Amino acid sequence: MQRTLFLIPVPDDLFGLPVLGFGWVLIFWGVIVAIWTYQLSRKPNFAQEVAGHAMLWAVVAAAIVFVLPALRVPEGGQIGFPVRGYGVLLVLGIVSAVGMAAYRGQRMGLNPEVIYSLAMVMIVCGVVGARAFFVFQYWDNFYVPGNWQATLGNMAKVTEGGIVVYGSLIGGAIGFGVFCYRKHLPPLALADLIAPSMMIGMFFGRIGCFMNGCCYGGLCTLPIAVAFPQGNAQQFTPPYIRHLENGAFYGVLFAQDEEGQVRVANVLPDSEASKSGEVEIGDTVLSVNGHPLHGETESGQTIKPMDELAKIILRSWQPIDGPPGTISLELADKGLVTLHVPALPKTSLPVHPTQLYSSLNALILCLLVIAYYPFRKADGEVIAITLGLYSITRFLLEVIRTDEFAIGGTGLTISQNVSVIVFLMSVALLVYARTRKEPLAWPRAAA
Repeated sequence: MQRTLFLIPVPDDLFGLPVLGFGWVLIFWGVIVAIWTYQLSRKPNFAQEVAGHAMLWAVVAAAIVFVLPALRVPEGGQIGFPVRGYGVLLVLGIVSAVGMAAYRGQRMGLNPEVIYSLAMVMIVCGVVGARAFFVFQYWDNFYVPGNWQATLGNMAKVTEGGIVVYGSLIGGAIGFGVFCYRKHLPPLALADLIAPSMMIGMFFGRIGCFMNGCCYGGLCTLPIAVAFPQGNAQQFTPPYIRHLENGAFYGVLFAQDEEGQVRVANVLPDSEASKSGEVEIGDTVLSVNGHPLHGETESGQTIKPMDELAKIILRSWQPIDGPPGTISLELADKGLVTLHVPALPKTSLPVHPTQLYSSLNALILCLLVIAYYPFRKADGEVIAITLGLYSITRFLLEVIRTDEFAIGGTGLTISQNVSVIVFLMSVALLVYARTRKEPLAWPRAAA
């Protein structure tokens, strides 16, 4: 895992003018747009081309003014843009996906420029949709009360991880639909064409997730298990912070039952909790370090027991009084049980590398739908099969992922719920494609 590959130093200003915001980078982008506009002016449909690119130009300008300054951070004694492994793999995934679609489209007699224009629209809409889905799912991690600039800054840190594939599909689908409508292109045929590209993009993107540490799996004792490094004091890696918060380093995992009580869900073998012999699965936890696991904030809001538990465990490693790495559990019918760990471990506990499972899954799906493409009977079949198979595999992968919780009393994570919806929609699309009895828009094979 390598979160930061290197840092690009960026000064505050140059020759008295800010580099970011309303400064040199914005001027440079203005020059690029001017040259771009000049090139478009040589085309007969100049006004239409400009209108098609205007959204991209505006989004990039807004990012330069409002987003880039928030991405400039101190690291390693310098201030600048950290080049994250996640971001590099994300870009590689986009380039690979667009290149594959352009190559396959050209073999079908489609001008590659159509694919490049579509890619710009879908990239913007897909990234916005993926980030919006993630922010909505984990809003508490981004919202800074009374500071909207800090909140927007947290939302903008896409290269550090934190996007949801289904969000990108929703956002990309909206951009795709608008593009096809405006360009008068057959949407089902074009969707079939780019279906393998979606999977090859995901193949690289999930490797980026592995480098970032997000989208991790549950505890694993198999030889393929991986342990993620601690990170730094400013930002622990996602699996590490989860294990730190849920008590895993003490050897005990907690869960909240339907009645809102915190119980011991598991006692890890060869751990401090296991050696004590006093903590057992099913024990009810009344308080931790003297703090009851229910209460209210100063504003009168109810504190969720698991949230309060996480805060108490985090404080146990930097206590005001007493030795670090110590928690005292008040267990129902047992009284106090004290667990002590001398120091924080250097890595997380071994977990399933679900990011790599997902990456391999995407590669297999990509090869599968490429092989099926020449044998399709109707437009819409390939994209329906792609989304249908992906929804099944994503549903199953969620079983061993632990970075998401069940929602809405369904017992399923948000991605599993969306997987069910996507599967049903893909089945409906497959039936529709087979029953509409229309010839293929592009009958030529694209090998």
